[in-house]
Amino acid sequence: MDQQVFIHFVAGPARQSYLTHRIFPSITIAQAILESGWGKHVPTDAATGRYSYNLFGIKGSGPAGSVTVNSREVENGQTVIRPSAFKAYYSYQQSIDDHASFLLRPAYKRVILASTPTEAAQELQKAGYATDPAYAEKLTNLIRTYHLTQYDQFAPEEKSVPEWKQELGLRALKEGLITSPEWLGKLDEPMPAWAVFAVALRLLDKQRNIP
Repeated sequence: MDQQVFIHFVAGPARQSYLTHRIFPSITIAQAILESGWGKHVPTDAATGRYSYNLFGIKGSGPAGSVTVNSREVENGQTVIRPSAFKAYYSYQQSIDDHASFLLRPAYKRVILASTPTEAAQELQKAGYATDPAYAEKLTNLIRTYHLTQYDQFAPEEKSVPEWKQELGLRALKEGLITSPEWLGKLDEPMPAWAVFAVALRLLDKQRNIP
């Protein structure tokens, strides 16, 4: 697949995912490029040829089930071929949303709070997302080379959640009133009583210096 065509296919879903997951689209696009080899290494079922839309090589069962790929693994110093099940999706949007949901874990809190894509890439590295010591550098090089930050720009009317709500959510996460970035995807939802109690109790614990 042509590089610009690949970027075109994943940029829209990456921007849509940002509205609920707060992962810079440029970071998502760069990760998709790096981890799928520009779409050349998206898992495809060895028997049927079914395309998985799995941009990030996530194993398991997805919305469209799974595809089986013969993977090389090292066992006792020997390379063996083992069938592995990779998640299958119906679209790149589902793949990107699933990957973004994975990053909404407390371990990746600083990725969400990053003020720039470069900082987000560094925080991914620090959080242990990849074992490659040059992973953050590779992401930032892709972002710079292909001008991916252009996809981080949104007109006010494009944002499904008002900017002031997003800023409140980010501040609550930074201050520890909420402990998981998953809350950022619920900023425009009605808040049930238990959620109000959870935030209030968290504030009380902070005042009492309870971790």
